[in-house]
Amino acid sequence: MTVSDCPKLIYVAVRHPRYRHDTFIGRWRQHAALGMRQARWRNVARYLHCDRVEGLAPSVPTMDCDGVAVVVYRSESARQAHIADESARRTMKQDELDTFAQPVADTALLLIENVERPAPLDGFRLFVFWPTGSTNRLFARHGDLLQHASVGWTRNEAVERPGAWECPRVDELTSATIEPLCALAMDVAQHARNDTAVGREQPRMVLTRTVVLHDVP
Repeated sequence: MTVSDCPKLIYVAVRHPRYRHDTFIGRWRQHAALGMRQARWRNVARYLHCDRVEGLAPSVPTMDCDGVAVVVYRSESARQAHIADESARRTMKQDELDTFAQPVADTALLLIENVERPAPLDGFRLFVFWPTGSTNRLFARHGDLLQHASVGWTRNEAVERPGAWECPRVDELTSATIEPLCALAMDVAQHARNDTAVGREQPRMVLTRTVVLHDVP
């Protein structure tokens, strides 16, 4: 396992009502391009757009969204410098109003990533958003499932919730093909349903295809 000291922001992208899913993806890329043109972008090491795709079984609890973005900062000081650029913040927040159904901060999590099994950045990516109260016992079983799957696995622990969203942990499972992720999603959902410690709320999942927009050493 490799624990990164680079802060990582994940946000769930929900389209503005004026867009369909297909037209939103293009608008989201425009929003990304605007962000990458800002001077403060030098603080970012990696930026991924993960576009939602179909494929999960109806029995798998899913999150209603159009995609998930991943932003990795070069360091904590770089993240603070990024935030401190008020001009860029105003520009991006204004553009958010035309792009998303709600401010990015409302669907964002600041995390520290633990790479359990490295994998290429591109390909398919399954996000598992765990509810508050999920247990390490369930998480350990989830890990056991992955011992027999040819997938990458990154475990993300939340350190800050900019908005009101309560989500202590996010798993990212990656694969060159969609089938292993669909099978794992069904297994995780079944284990969660059988674990009384989780209670009524189940982990929510999003199946995506990853687009690497920015990746530097």
